[in-house]
Amino acid sequence: MKKTSRFFVFTIILFVTCGNFSVLFAQRGGRTQGNIVEVKIASPVPKESPWGVTLDRIAAEWIRISNNEVRVRILHNGQEGGEGKMLSSLASNNIQAAVLTSFGLSTIAPEVMTISVPFLIRNDGELEAVLKEVQGDLEAHIRTADYHVLAWSKAGWVNIFSKDPVFVPDDLRRLKVATNAEAGEMNTAFKMMGFNLVEVDYTDVGTKMMTGAVTAVYQSPAAVAAYRLHQMLKNMASINIAPFMGGIVMNKVTWDKINPSYRDELIRVTRRIAAELDASMQRTINNALTVMVRDGLKVNQLSSAQEQIWYNDVERVIPGLLGITFDRTIYQKIEGILKKYRSGR
Repeated sequence: MKKTSRFFVFTIILFVTCGNFSVLFAQRGGRTQGNIVEVKIASPVPKESPWGVTLDRIAAEWIRISNNEVRVRILHNGQEGGEGKMLSSLASNNIQAAVLTSFGLSTIAPEVMTISVPFLIRNDGELEAVLKEVQGDLEAHIRTADYHVLAWSKAGWVNIFSKDPVFVPDDLRRLKVATNAEAGEMNTAFKMMGFNLVEVDYTDVGTKMMTGAVTAVYQSPAAVAAYRLHQMLKNMASINIAPFMGGIVMNKVTWDKINPSYRDELIRVTRRIAAELDASMQRTINNALTVMVRDGLKVNQLSSAQEQIWYNDVERVIPGLLGITFDRTIYQKIEGILKKYRSGR
């Protein structure tokens, strides 16, 4: 498989792959030899992909910074299984760190999914403003669950792709929208907005489209390009539904074994390298859009009035989701940040 295709597959995993997260075990303790701390980081993506290369860079930097006291081994290519298996392995210390999507992170701390409330955060500038103030809160919730965030990754946006053009919510209500069963919070919000969701494995979406069982999806442009869904879903609405976040987390028992004098530099370098990856991922997503437009995809530009209809529609259902599906405190804080940002203050 070509490297580009492998990276598209990684993007699909990043947005879609979710396992059974229901069983987590108590952490038993890290494996050490004298002052040596051995760290296995599990990743679901190919070694040759940009994420794989990034993780190898991080491993080498950790060894260098710690004077070989922290010895990192990357388990590439999904060796440790899906997110559910990785979370269980993290908790039982069979692995010490893992690359997780926002779905996996929200299993550790449900507050994380509040970042992905549909149509709440609308563009990259807003996302940066929110993360600047909310990231620390999310990391605190994750620490409370006995994990540490080594780095975050902004994994792009989710958009609507459809057989017929979609400009306003009523256009989408007439369609049959494919979704992944594990995207629970997003699905709950969309169901309350009156959309007809069809739970299906994304590897089967093409077949479902051919039979008419599916006529739209909400997904990353890179994932749509990878599965070539745009060949039948030839319309994309310009509005962003929500950002997806990924990250690398380590269990607390291992983090506590690392010499405190190394920790700040380990985090700083890890986040710098992850930020470089974010820029690479955005280029890949842009390239995917370029290829799809060349193949006949039409990006339908919504007017400000049409966008406002979406925002009003979701605001109608959000009160019923706060405190149940999405964290009320984090949501209200994000609202306040966005109000200031949009007013230019």
